[in-house]
Amino acid sequence: MRTAFFALLGLAAACATASPAKPADLVTRPEAPLTGAPEKNASGPGYFPLPTALDRDPTKLPIAPLDLKVLRPEKVAFDNGLTLYLMEDHTVPLINLRALVAAGSFDDDAAKLGTADICFDLLASGGAGDFTADALDELLEFHAADAGGSAGDEYSALSLNLRSADLAKLFPVFADMLLRPRFQKDRFEVTISRMVESVRRRPDSPDGLAYRALRKAMFGPDSMLGRETTERTLHAITAADVAAFHKKGVVPKATRLLITGDFDRAAMIEQVKARFGAWKGGAAITRTYPPAPALARRVILVPKQTAQAKIRIGGPGFRRLSPQEYAIRVTNNALGTFGVGRIYKEVRDARGLAYAAFSSVMPGPTTGLFVAGADTKPATAGEAVAAVLEILGSAASTKPITAAEISTAADMYLNSFAFRFDTPEKIVREKAVFDLYGYPDDYLDTYREHIAKVDPAAALDAAKALGKVDQLQVIIVGPPDKLGDLSRFGPVTTVNDVEAFR
Repeated sequence: MRTAFFALLGLAAACATASPAKPADLVTRPEAPLTGAPEKNASGPGYFPLPTALDRDPTKLPIAPLDLKVLRPEKVAFDNGLTLYLMEDHTVPLINLRALVAAGSFDDDAAKLGTADICFDLLASGGAGDFTADALDELLEFHAADAGGSAGDEYSALSLNLRSADLAKLFPVFADMLLRPRFQKDRFEVTISRMVESVRRRPDSPDGLAYRALRKAMFGPDSMLGRETTERTLHAITAADVAAFHKKGVVPKATRLLITGDFDRAAMIEQVKARFGAWKGGAAITRTYPPAPALARRVILVPKQTAQAKIRIGGPGFRRLSPQEYAIRVTNNALGTFGVGRIYKEVRDARGLAYAAFSSVMPGPTTGLFVAGADTKPATAGEAVAAVLEILGSAASTKPITAAEISTAADMYLNSFAFRFDTPEKIVREKAVFDLYGYPDDYLDTYREHIAKVDPAAALDAAKALGKVDQLQVIIVGPPDKLGDLSRFGPVTTVNDVEAFR
Protein backbone atom coordinates (compact mmCIF):
# COMPACT_ATOMS: atom_id res chain seq x y z
CA MET A 1 0.00 0.00 0.00
CA ARG A 2 2.86 2.45 0.92
CA THR A 3 4.61 1.73 -2.39
CA ALA A 4 1.43 2.36 -4.39
CA PHE A 5 0.78 5.58 -2.43
CA PHE A 6 4.21 7.06 -3.13
CA ALA A 7 3.99 6.01 -6.78
CA LEU A 8 0.77 7.96 -7.11
CA LEU A 9 2.43 11.00 -5.44
CA GLY A 10 5.26 10.83 -7.97
CA LEU A 11 2.81 10.63 -10.86
CA ALA A 12 0.88 13.63 -9.56
CA ALA A 13 4.07 15.65 -9.21
CA ALA A 14 5.14 14.79 -12.73
CA CYS A 15 1.78 15.92 -14.07
CA ALA A 16 1.97 19.16 -12.10
CA THR A 17 5.44 20.11 -13.37
CA ALA A 18 4.96 19.12 -16.99
CA SER A 19 4.72 22.00 -19.44
CA PRO A 20 1.31 22.44 -21.01
CA ALA A 21 1.11 21.49 -24.64
CA LYS A 22 1.48 24.37 -27.06
CA PRO A 23 -1.00 24.72 -29.91
CA ALA A 24 1.77 23.85 -32.39
CA ASP A 25 2.33 20.55 -30.56
CA LEU A 26 -1.26 19.41 -31.15
CA VAL A 27 -1.95 17.24 -34.18
CA THR A 28 -5.17 18.38 -35.74
CA ARG A 29 -7.11 17.52 -38.84
CA PRO A 30 -8.69 20.46 -40.61
CA GLU A 31 -12.39 20.23 -41.18
CA ALA A 32 -13.16 18.90 -44.64
CA PRO A 33 -15.42 20.98 -46.88
CA LEU A 34 -18.94 19.64 -47.11
CA THR A 35 -18.95 20.01 -50.89
CA GLY A 36 -16.33 20.26 -53.57
CA ALA A 37 -13.03 18.43 -53.98
CA PRO A 38 -10.37 18.34 -51.22
CA GLU A 39 -7.87 21.18 -51.29
CA LYS A 40 -5.01 20.22 -53.58
CA ASN A 41 -2.26 22.20 -51.89
CA ALA A 42 -3.40 22.03 -48.28
CA SER A 43 -0.76 21.11 -45.76
CA GLY A 44 -0.16 21.14 -42.04
CA PRO A 45 0.28 18.78 -39.11
CA GLY A 46 -1.92 15.70 -39.40
CA TYR A 47 -3.37 16.68 -42.77
CA PHE A 48 -4.27 14.06 -45.30
CA PRO A 49 -6.66 14.41 -48.23
CA LEU A 50 -10.08 12.86 -48.00
CA PRO A 51 -10.98 10.05 -50.43
CA THR A 52 -12.51 11.39 -53.60
CA ALA A 53 -15.48 9.07 -53.07
CA LEU A 54 -16.62 11.34 -50.23
CA ASP A 55 -17.04 14.16 -52.72
CA ARG A 56 -20.23 12.56 -54.08
CA ASP A 57 -23.78 12.86 -52.82
CA PRO A 58 -24.52 9.40 -51.31
CA THR A 59 -28.23 9.72 -52.08
CA LYS A 60 -27.44 9.85 -55.82
CA LEU A 61 -25.03 6.92 -55.99
CA PRO A 62 -26.16 4.20 -58.41
CA ILE A 63 -26.82 1.02 -56.44
CA ALA A 64 -27.30 -2.25 -58.24
CA PRO A 65 -30.38 -4.27 -57.22
CA LEU A 66 -29.67 -6.83 -54.53
CA ASP A 67 -29.59 -10.25 -56.12
CA LEU A 68 -30.20 -12.49 -53.13
CA LYS A 69 -30.86 -16.14 -53.63
CA VAL A 70 -32.14 -17.94 -50.56
CA LEU A 71 -29.86 -20.90 -50.05
CA ARG A 72 -31.33 -24.22 -49.05
CA PRO A 73 -29.78 -26.87 -46.86
CA GLU A 74 -29.72 -30.47 -47.98
CA LYS A 75 -32.55 -32.54 -46.52
CA VAL A 76 -32.32 -36.26 -45.86
CA ALA A 77 -35.40 -38.21 -44.73
CA PHE A 78 -34.90 -41.41 -42.74
CA ASP A 79 -37.27 -44.36 -42.66
CA ASN A 80 -38.05 -43.82 -38.97
CA GLY A 81 -39.36 -40.29 -39.61
CA LEU A 82 -36.26 -38.34 -38.60
CA THR A 83 -35.38 -35.45 -40.94
CA LEU A 84 -31.76 -34.38 -41.32
CA TYR A 85 -30.72 -30.89 -42.52
CA LEU A 86 -27.11 -30.46 -43.63
CA MET A 87 -24.99 -27.52 -44.70
CA GLU A 88 -21.21 -27.66 -44.88
CA ASP A 89 -19.10 -24.63 -43.93
CA HIS A 90 -15.34 -25.07 -43.87
CA THR A 91 -14.42 -21.49 -42.99
CA VAL A 92 -13.79 -22.38 -39.34
CA PRO A 93 -13.12 -25.79 -37.71
CA LEU A 94 -16.43 -25.85 -35.81
CA ILE A 95 -19.64 -27.88 -36.00
CA ASN A 96 -23.08 -27.05 -34.66
CA LEU A 97 -25.44 -29.92 -33.82
CA ARG A 98 -29.06 -29.08 -33.06
CA ALA A 99 -32.18 -31.17 -32.60
CA LEU A 100 -35.54 -29.41 -33.02
CA VAL A 101 -38.34 -31.43 -31.46
CA ALA A 102 -42.03 -30.66 -32.04
CA ALA A 103 -42.88 -30.86 -28.34
CA GLY A 104 -43.06 -27.96 -25.92
CA SER A 105 -44.87 -26.30 -23.07
CA PHE A 106 -48.17 -26.45 -24.97
CA ASP A 107 -47.97 -30.22 -24.39
CA ASP A 108 -47.52 -30.02 -20.60
CA ASP A 109 -50.18 -31.42 -18.33
CA ALA A 110 -52.15 -28.46 -16.95
CA ALA A 111 -51.33 -29.47 -13.37
CA LYS A 112 -47.62 -29.84 -14.13
CA LEU A 113 -46.71 -26.83 -16.23
CA GLY A 114 -42.94 -26.60 -16.60
CA THR A 115 -42.34 -30.25 -17.49
CA ALA A 116 -41.05 -29.49 -20.99
CA ASP A 117 -38.69 -26.81 -19.67
CA ILE A 118 -37.24 -29.19 -17.11
CA CYS A 119 -36.93 -32.00 -19.62
CA PHE A 120 -34.89 -30.05 -22.18
CA ASP A 121 -32.79 -28.35 -19.54
CA LEU A 122 -31.83 -31.77 -18.17
CA LEU A 123 -31.10 -33.20 -21.61
CA ALA A 124 -28.08 -30.88 -21.64
CA SER A 125 -27.19 -30.96 -17.95
CA GLY A 126 -28.59 -34.08 -16.28
CA GLY A 127 -26.20 -36.76 -17.56
CA ALA A 128 -26.54 -39.08 -20.56
CA GLY A 129 -25.75 -42.67 -21.47
CA ASP A 130 -22.76 -43.85 -19.45
CA PHE A 131 -21.92 -40.34 -18.27
CA THR A 132 -23.09 -38.95 -14.96
CA ALA A 133 -23.95 -35.27 -14.96
CA ASP A 134 -20.57 -34.35 -13.48
CA ALA A 135 -18.69 -36.61 -15.90
CA LEU A 136 -20.60 -35.11 -18.84
CA ASP A 137 -19.78 -31.58 -17.68
CA GLU A 138 -16.09 -32.47 -17.39
CA LEU A 139 -16.00 -34.11 -20.82
CA LEU A 140 -17.60 -31.16 -22.58
CA GLU A 141 -15.45 -28.66 -20.71
CA PHE A 142 -12.27 -30.60 -21.59
CA HIS A 143 -13.18 -30.43 -25.28
CA ALA A 144 -14.38 -26.79 -25.10
CA ALA A 145 -17.83 -27.92 -26.26
CA ASP A 146 -21.00 -26.06 -25.32
CA ALA A 147 -24.33 -27.83 -24.74
CA GLY A 148 -27.71 -26.24 -24.19
CA GLY A 149 -31.36 -27.20 -24.01
CA SER A 150 -34.51 -25.10 -23.94
CA ALA A 151 -38.25 -25.56 -24.42
CA GLY A 152 -40.57 -23.28 -26.35
CA ASP A 153 -44.33 -23.27 -26.67
CA GLU A 154 -44.53 -25.52 -29.73
CA TYR A 155 -41.04 -26.91 -30.18
CA SER A 156 -37.90 -27.37 -28.13
CA ALA A 157 -34.21 -27.68 -28.87
CA LEU A 158 -31.04 -29.44 -27.77
CA SER A 159 -27.75 -28.16 -29.14
CA LEU A 160 -24.05 -28.97 -28.97
CA ASN A 161 -21.31 -26.74 -30.40
CA LEU A 162 -17.93 -28.44 -30.81
CA ARG A 163 -14.65 -28.42 -32.67
CA SER A 164 -14.69 -30.49 -35.83
CA ALA A 165 -11.68 -32.45 -34.53
CA ASP A 166 -13.88 -33.73 -31.67
CA LEU A 167 -16.79 -34.92 -33.80
CA ALA A 168 -15.97 -38.63 -33.57
CA LYS A 169 -15.71 -38.37 -29.79
CA LEU A 170 -18.70 -36.16 -29.09
CA PHE A 171 -21.31 -37.06 -31.71
CA PRO A 172 -22.17 -40.31 -29.84
CA VAL A 173 -22.45 -38.21 -26.68
CA PHE A 174 -24.91 -35.84 -28.38
CA ALA A 175 -26.98 -38.85 -29.46
CA ASP A 176 -27.00 -40.10 -25.86
CA MET A 177 -28.07 -36.67 -24.58
CA LEU A 178 -31.10 -36.71 -26.89
CA LEU A 179 -32.02 -40.41 -26.75
CA ARG A 180 -30.68 -41.73 -23.44
CA PRO A 181 -30.79 -38.94 -20.83
CA ARG A 182 -30.27 -39.88 -17.17
CA PHE A 183 -32.39 -37.09 -15.60
CA GLN A 184 -30.10 -37.32 -12.60
CA LYS A 185 -31.91 -36.69 -9.32
CA ASP A 186 -29.63 -34.00 -7.91
CA ARG A 187 -29.68 -32.04 -11.20
CA PHE A 188 -33.46 -32.44 -11.37
CA GLU A 189 -33.75 -30.84 -7.92
CA VAL A 190 -31.39 -28.01 -8.87
CA THR A 191 -33.43 -27.29 -12.00
CA ILE A 192 -36.69 -27.23 -10.02
CA SER A 193 -35.17 -24.84 -7.46
CA ARG A 194 -33.87 -22.53 -10.15
CA MET A 195 -37.22 -22.41 -11.94
CA VAL A 196 -39.10 -21.78 -8.71
CA GLU A 197 -36.82 -18.84 -7.96
CA SER A 198 -37.45 -17.50 -11.46
CA VAL A 199 -41.22 -17.68 -10.87
CA ARG A 200 -40.82 -15.82 -7.57
CA ARG A 201 -38.95 -13.03 -9.33
CA ARG A 202 -41.51 -12.55 -12.12
CA PRO A 203 -43.38 -9.72 -10.33
CA ASP A 204 -40.15 -7.70 -10.30
CA SER A 205 -40.42 -7.06 -14.04
CA PRO A 206 -43.02 -4.47 -15.13
CA ASP A 207 -42.59 -5.57 -18.75
CA GLY A 208 -43.15 -9.17 -17.74
CA LEU A 209 -46.26 -8.28 -15.76
CA ALA A 210 -47.72 -6.45 -18.75
CA TYR A 211 -47.13 -9.25 -21.26
CA ARG A 212 -48.29 -11.98 -18.88
CA ALA A 213 -51.53 -10.09 -18.22
CA LEU A 214 -51.98 -9.46 -21.94
CA ARG A 215 -51.63 -13.13 -22.91
CA LYS A 216 -54.13 -14.13 -20.24
CA ALA A 217 -56.55 -11.42 -21.38
CA MET A 218 -56.18 -12.32 -25.05
CA PHE A 219 -56.29 -16.12 -24.92
CA GLY A 220 -57.79 -16.98 -21.54
CA PRO A 221 -55.79 -17.72 -18.37
CA ASP A 222 -56.39 -21.48 -18.55
CA SER A 223 -55.86 -21.82 -22.30
CA MET A 224 -52.61 -23.45 -23.45
CA LEU A 225 -51.89 -20.07 -25.08
CA GLY A 226 -52.30 -18.06 -21.87
CA ARG A 227 -51.50 -20.32 -18.92
CA GLU A 228 -48.19 -20.11 -17.08
CA THR A 229 -45.89 -22.11 -14.85
CA THR A 230 -46.32 -21.57 -11.11
CA GLU A 231 -44.58 -22.76 -7.96
CA ARG A 232 -47.45 -25.19 -7.42
CA THR A 233 -47.16 -26.79 -10.85
CA LEU A 234 -43.38 -27.05 -10.55
CA HIS A 235 -43.50 -28.76 -7.17
CA ALA A 236 -46.00 -31.24 -8.59
CA ILE A 237 -43.52 -32.49 -11.21
CA THR A 238 -41.49 -35.63 -10.55
CA ALA A 239 -38.48 -37.07 -12.37
CA ALA A 240 -40.81 -39.82 -13.62
CA ASP A 241 -43.05 -37.14 -15.20
CA VAL A 242 -40.05 -35.71 -17.03
CA ALA A 243 -39.01 -39.14 -18.30
CA ALA A 244 -42.57 -39.80 -19.47
CA PHE A 245 -42.66 -36.49 -21.33
CA HIS A 246 -39.38 -37.38 -23.02
CA LYS A 247 -40.64 -40.80 -24.06
CA LYS A 248 -43.84 -39.37 -25.50
CA GLY A 249 -42.49 -36.21 -27.13
CA VAL A 250 -38.92 -36.92 -28.20
CA VAL A 251 -39.56 -39.33 -31.06
CA PRO A 252 -38.00 -39.46 -34.54
CA LYS A 253 -41.18 -38.37 -36.32
CA ALA A 254 -41.17 -35.16 -34.26
CA THR A 255 -37.44 -34.46 -34.63
CA ARG A 256 -35.41 -32.47 -37.10
CA LEU A 257 -31.64 -32.80 -36.81
CA LEU A 258 -29.73 -29.71 -37.98
CA ILE A 259 -25.98 -30.00 -38.65
CA THR A 260 -23.80 -27.18 -39.95
CA GLY A 261 -20.08 -26.58 -40.07
CA ASP A 262 -16.78 -28.22 -40.92
CA PHE A 263 -17.63 -31.84 -41.74
CA ASP A 264 -17.66 -34.28 -44.61
CA ARG A 265 -21.18 -34.84 -45.93
CA ALA A 266 -20.94 -38.56 -46.65
CA ALA A 267 -19.22 -39.32 -43.36
CA MET A 268 -21.77 -37.27 -41.43
CA ILE A 269 -24.72 -39.08 -42.97
CA GLU A 270 -23.13 -42.38 -41.95
CA GLN A 271 -22.67 -41.05 -38.41
CA VAL A 272 -26.35 -40.10 -38.24
CA LYS A 273 -27.41 -43.50 -39.59
CA ALA A 274 -25.25 -45.27 -37.04
CA ARG A 275 -26.55 -43.33 -34.05
CA PHE A 276 -30.14 -42.50 -35.05
CA GLY A 277 -31.10 -44.98 -37.77
CA ALA A 278 -32.43 -47.59 -35.33
CA TRP A 279 -34.25 -45.03 -33.18
CA LYS A 280 -37.90 -45.93 -32.79
CA GLY A 281 -40.88 -44.17 -31.33
CA GLY A 282 -44.53 -43.37 -31.78
CA ALA A 283 -46.24 -40.53 -33.61
CA ALA A 284 -45.50 -36.89 -32.92
CA ILE A 285 -47.76 -35.19 -30.39
CA THR A 286 -50.90 -33.72 -31.92
CA ARG A 287 -52.63 -30.67 -30.46
CA THR A 288 -56.14 -29.29 -30.49
CA TYR A 289 -55.98 -25.55 -30.14
CA PRO A 290 -58.84 -23.67 -28.48
CA PRO A 291 -61.02 -21.42 -30.61
CA ALA A 292 -60.27 -17.72 -30.62
CA PRO A 293 -62.14 -16.12 -27.73
CA ALA A 294 -64.70 -13.39 -28.25
CA LEU A 295 -63.13 -10.16 -27.04
CA ALA A 296 -64.58 -6.88 -25.84
CA ARG A 297 -62.42 -3.92 -25.01
CA ARG A 298 -61.40 -3.58 -21.41
CA VAL A 299 -58.67 -2.05 -19.27
CA ILE A 300 -56.57 -4.23 -17.00
CA LEU A 301 -54.66 -2.29 -14.38
CA VAL A 302 -51.72 -3.98 -12.67
CA PRO A 303 -50.75 -1.77 -9.70
CA LYS A 304 -47.00 -1.31 -9.27
CA GLN A 305 -44.99 1.61 -7.95
CA THR A 306 -42.82 2.34 -10.97
CA ALA A 307 -41.29 5.48 -12.43
CA GLN A 308 -42.70 4.56 -15.84
CA ALA A 309 -46.12 3.24 -16.72
CA LYS A 310 -46.06 0.27 -19.09
CA ILE A 311 -48.84 0.35 -21.68
CA ARG A 312 -49.49 -2.72 -23.80
CA ILE A 313 -52.53 -2.75 -26.08
CA GLY A 314 -53.21 -6.14 -27.63
CA GLY A 315 -55.39 -7.65 -30.30
CA PRO A 316 -55.33 -10.50 -32.84
CA GLY A 317 -52.30 -10.77 -35.12
CA PHE A 318 -52.62 -13.37 -37.85
CA ARG A 319 -52.90 -17.10 -38.14
CA ARG A 320 -49.98 -18.93 -39.69
CA LEU A 321 -50.32 -19.46 -43.44
CA SER A 322 -52.84 -16.63 -43.65
CA PRO A 323 -52.75 -14.97 -47.09
CA GLN A 324 -53.03 -11.64 -45.24
CA GLU A 325 -49.66 -12.17 -43.53
CA TYR A 326 -47.64 -9.94 -45.85
CA ALA A 327 -50.01 -6.97 -45.72
CA ILE A 328 -50.25 -7.26 -41.94
CA ARG A 329 -46.47 -7.34 -41.56
CA VAL A 330 -45.98 -4.27 -43.74
CA THR A 331 -48.85 -2.41 -42.06
CA ASN A 332 -47.44 -3.15 -38.62
CA ASN A 333 -44.12 -1.68 -39.76
CA ALA A 334 -45.88 1.44 -40.98
CA LEU A 335 -47.66 1.75 -37.64
CA GLY A 336 -44.99 1.06 -35.07
CA THR A 337 -41.47 0.56 -36.35
CA PHE A 338 -38.71 2.49 -34.58
CA GLY A 339 -38.13 5.85 -36.21
CA VAL A 340 -40.71 5.66 -39.02
CA GLY A 341 -43.96 4.18 -37.67
CA ARG A 342 -46.96 6.39 -36.94
CA ILE A 343 -47.11 5.38 -33.29
CA TYR A 344 -43.43 6.11 -32.81
CA LYS A 345 -43.49 9.46 -34.64
CA GLU A 346 -46.76 10.72 -33.19
CA VAL A 347 -46.68 9.44 -29.59
CA ARG A 348 -42.97 9.82 -28.97
CA ASP A 349 -41.65 12.48 -31.34
CA ALA A 350 -44.58 14.83 -32.01
CA ARG A 351 -46.36 14.72 -28.66
CA GLY A 352 -43.48 13.72 -26.37
CA LEU A 353 -45.73 11.33 -24.48
CA ALA A 354 -43.48 8.31 -24.27
CA TYR A 355 -39.89 7.22 -23.87
CA ALA A 356 -40.63 4.27 -26.15
CA ALA A 357 -43.54 3.72 -28.54
CA PHE A 358 -43.91 0.78 -30.90
CA SER A 359 -46.00 -2.04 -32.28
CA SER A 360 -45.26 -5.66 -33.12
CA VAL A 361 -47.15 -8.54 -34.67
CA MET A 362 -46.62 -12.28 -34.34
CA PRO A 363 -48.27 -15.20 -36.08
CA GLY A 364 -49.69 -18.07 -34.10
CA PRO A 365 -51.55 -21.34 -34.41
CA THR A 366 -54.83 -19.50 -33.90
CA THR A 367 -55.03 -15.70 -34.07
CA GLY A 368 -51.47 -14.68 -33.33
CA LEU A 369 -50.89 -11.48 -31.35
CA PHE A 370 -50.64 -7.78 -32.21
CA VAL A 371 -49.24 -5.44 -29.56
CA ALA A 372 -48.99 -1.66 -29.56
CA GLY A 373 -47.06 -0.27 -26.63
CA ALA A 374 -45.66 2.80 -24.94
CA ASP A 375 -43.58 3.49 -21.85
CA THR A 376 -44.45 6.85 -20.33
CA LYS A 377 -44.55 8.73 -17.07
CA PRO A 378 -47.68 7.74 -15.10
CA ALA A 379 -49.27 11.17 -15.34
CA THR A 380 -49.47 10.96 -19.13
CA ALA A 381 -50.49 7.30 -19.39
CA GLY A 382 -54.10 8.13 -20.25
CA GLU A 383 -53.05 10.59 -22.93
CA ALA A 384 -50.68 8.01 -24.43
CA VAL A 385 -53.38 5.32 -24.50
CA ALA A 386 -55.78 7.71 -26.20
CA ALA A 387 -53.16 8.62 -28.81
CA VAL A 388 -52.37 4.98 -29.66
CA LEU A 389 -56.05 4.06 -29.93
CA GLU A 390 -56.69 7.06 -32.16
CA ILE A 391 -53.81 6.11 -34.48
CA LEU A 392 -55.00 2.50 -34.77
CA GLY A 393 -58.58 3.55 -35.40
CA SER A 394 -57.78 6.20 -37.98
CA ALA A 395 -55.44 3.91 -39.92
CA ALA A 396 -58.43 1.63 -40.44
CA SER A 397 -60.75 4.44 -41.50
CA THR A 398 -60.08 8.14 -42.07
CA LYS A 399 -56.26 8.09 -42.41
CA PRO A 400 -55.30 4.90 -44.24
CA ILE A 401 -51.66 3.92 -44.67
CA THR A 402 -50.28 5.80 -47.68
CA ALA A 403 -48.31 4.42 -50.61
CA ALA A 404 -45.21 6.28 -49.34
CA GLU A 405 -45.55 4.68 -45.90
CA ILE A 406 -46.03 1.27 -47.49
CA SER A 407 -42.90 1.76 -49.60
CA THR A 408 -40.79 2.65 -46.56
CA ALA A 409 -42.22 -0.18 -44.45
CA ALA A 410 -41.76 -2.77 -47.20
CA ASP A 411 -38.19 -1.59 -47.86
CA MET A 412 -37.33 -2.21 -44.23
CA TYR A 413 -38.37 -5.83 -44.61
CA LEU A 414 -36.69 -6.26 -47.98
CA ASN A 415 -33.42 -4.63 -46.90
CA SER A 416 -33.14 -6.67 -43.71
CA PHE A 417 -34.19 -9.98 -45.25
CA ALA A 418 -30.63 -11.01 -46.15
CA PHE A 419 -29.55 -10.87 -42.51
CA ARG A 420 -31.81 -13.81 -41.76
CA PHE A 421 -29.48 -15.95 -43.87
CA ASP A 422 -25.98 -14.65 -43.19
CA THR A 423 -24.72 -17.81 -41.47
CA PRO A 424 -25.24 -21.49 -42.25
CA GLU A 425 -26.87 -21.95 -38.84
CA LYS A 426 -29.50 -19.31 -39.66
CA ILE A 427 -30.12 -20.75 -43.12
CA VAL A 428 -30.72 -24.24 -41.79
CA ARG A 429 -32.77 -23.14 -38.80
CA GLU A 430 -35.08 -20.89 -40.85
CA LYS A 431 -35.86 -23.71 -43.24
CA ALA A 432 -36.33 -26.33 -40.51
CA VAL A 433 -38.65 -24.15 -38.41
CA PHE A 434 -40.89 -23.21 -41.33
CA ASP A 435 -41.03 -26.88 -42.35
CA LEU A 436 -42.02 -27.75 -38.79
CA TYR A 437 -44.86 -25.23 -38.93
CA GLY A 438 -46.11 -26.63 -42.23
CA TYR A 439 -45.22 -23.75 -44.55
CA PRO A 440 -44.93 -24.49 -48.28
CA ASP A 441 -41.50 -25.41 -49.58
CA ASP A 442 -41.11 -22.16 -51.53
CA TYR A 443 -42.27 -19.84 -48.70
CA LEU A 444 -38.90 -18.18 -48.19
CA ASP A 445 -38.24 -18.01 -51.94
CA THR A 446 -41.38 -15.97 -52.58
CA TYR A 447 -41.44 -13.97 -49.32
CA ARG A 448 -39.90 -10.76 -50.73
CA GLU A 449 -42.11 -10.88 -53.79
CA HIS A 450 -45.24 -10.97 -51.64
CA ILE A 451 -43.97 -8.16 -49.39
CA ALA A 452 -43.25 -5.97 -52.42
CA LYS A 453 -46.79 -6.48 -53.77
CA VAL A 454 -48.57 -4.98 -50.75
CA ASP A 455 -50.61 -1.98 -51.89
CA PRO A 456 -52.79 0.63 -50.12
CA ALA A 457 -55.95 -1.48 -50.48
CA ALA A 458 -54.30 -4.50 -48.85
CA ALA A 459 -52.81 -2.28 -46.14
CA LEU A 460 -56.24 -0.82 -45.36
CA ASP A 461 -57.70 -4.30 -44.92
CA ALA A 462 -54.76 -5.21 -42.70
CA ALA A 463 -55.22 -2.08 -40.59
CA LYS A 464 -58.88 -3.00 -40.13
CA ALA A 465 -57.84 -6.46 -38.94
CA LEU A 466 -55.29 -5.05 -36.47
CA GLY A 467 -57.17 -1.94 -35.38
CA LYS A 468 -60.43 -3.41 -34.08
CA VAL A 469 -60.52 -0.87 -31.29
CA ASP A 470 -63.67 -2.33 -29.73
CA GLN A 471 -61.81 -5.62 -29.08
CA LEU A 472 -58.40 -4.37 -27.92
CA GLN A 473 -57.15 -5.31 -24.46
CA VAL A 474 -55.53 -2.34 -22.72
CA ILE A 475 -52.94 -3.36 -20.12
CA ILE A 476 -51.39 -0.71 -17.87
CA VAL A 477 -48.75 -1.39 -15.23
CA GLY A 478 -48.08 1.56 -12.95
CA PRO A 479 -48.98 3.42 -9.74
CA PRO A 480 -52.81 3.69 -9.64
CA ASP A 481 -52.84 7.02 -7.80
CA LYS A 482 -50.94 8.71 -10.65
CA LEU A 483 -52.66 7.23 -13.70
CA GLY A 484 -55.87 9.25 -13.63
CA ASP A 485 -59.26 8.02 -14.79
CA LEU A 486 -58.84 5.00 -17.07
CA SER A 487 -62.52 4.08 -17.32
CA ARG A 488 -62.94 6.21 -20.45
CA PHE A 489 -61.16 3.44 -22.35
CA GLY A 490 -63.42 0.64 -21.11
CA PRO A 491 -64.38 -1.24 -17.95
CA VAL A 492 -61.40 -1.40 -15.58
CA THR A 493 -60.27 -4.59 -13.84
CA THR A 494 -57.56 -4.24 -11.20
CA VAL A 495 -55.25 -7.26 -11.05
CA ASN A 496 -53.00 -7.29 -8.00
CA ASP A 497 -51.64 -10.77 -8.74
CA VAL A 498 -51.17 -11.59 -12.41
CA GLU A 499 -50.59 -15.26 -11.61
CA ALA A 500 -54.05 -15.49 -10.05
CA PHE A 501 -55.72 -13.38 -12.75
CA ARG A 502 -58.85 -15.09 -14.04
